[in-house]
Amino acid sequence: EAALAVLVQGLFTVGILRAAQHGSVADALASKAYSPYYMHRTSHWLGLDVHDVGRYSEGADPNASRVLHAGMVLTIEPGLYIRPAPDVPIEFHNIGIRIEDDALIMANGCEIYTSGAPVQVAEIERLMAAA
Repeated sequence: EAALAVLVQGLFTVGILRAAQHGSVADALASKAYSPYYMHRTSHWLGLDVHDVGRYSEGADPNASRVLHAGMVLTIEPGLYIRPAPDVPIEFHNIGIRIEDDALIMANGCEIYTSGAPVQVAEIERLMAAA
């Protein structure tokens, strides 16, 4: 929920979502006004397959979050995907933004496998220029 709130605030900040149409960030979250740009949740399991199977809830209640245990591996990848639409500023058409971190859950925290990957624009541009 925290990652989604930040993404929705960002959609307001750049003008993709507008207060006149969607109200506040809380209103946009409640109405799911973000859903054309945010099609999935924040993470998924990693395992033998990139999108490994497994339930995200525990017990009979489908809304009860699953407890993470040592040895589980997941990706943390909130992302936005902006398709052309009449109400979307043209400078955002066909842009996808996703930063992915892969994490191993350990008994006392987690290990981020992707911690050395570039994420800042300047870092990525340097990497791409060297390719």
